[in-house]
Amino acid sequence: MSDHWIALIPEDPRFLPDEISQQAAADHLAELAPEADEIDIKVSDRIQFFDCGGNLEHIFCPSCGSELDPDWWQEKMDEDFVDGGFQLGELQLSCCGVVTTLHGLRYDWPQGFACFAIDAMNPNIGKLSESQVKEFEALLNAPLRVIYQHI
Repeated sequence: MSDHWIALIPEDPRFLPDEISQQAAADHLAELAPEADEIDIKVSDRIQFFDCGGNLEHIFCPSCGSELDPDWWQEKMDEDFVDGGFQLGELQLSCCGVVTTLHGLRYDWPQGFACFAIDAMNPNIGKLSESQVKEFEALLNAPLRVIYQHI
């Protein structure tokens, strides 16, 4: 049997909302997904990777749109992971020379890096609407990235 998660992370990987905002967003997610197996607030002092699991299809340059080699990406992931967290050091891409980070790459399906996340396991609600995402952004006072993980 497979499991699914919806995770909400800030676009700024280092952003950490206050505890009241965290709980308000978790409560709102619980209202939207009353059948979820669990709702978790995740906070770390190190940047963590939030992946889409089996949903990942491609990784692209955010500037020119060239598809990036998954082996190159994995090598950069390994290099960037230090002492239990990601550093998000600058990368210069060979396709067009743009400088970005692992978080700045364009993932199909979205993934990202953060010190904070709220997620729901097996929420049984499908994708969040744009207006629902805006509600969470207002509660957390930050632009968000939504990750749909399938394992």
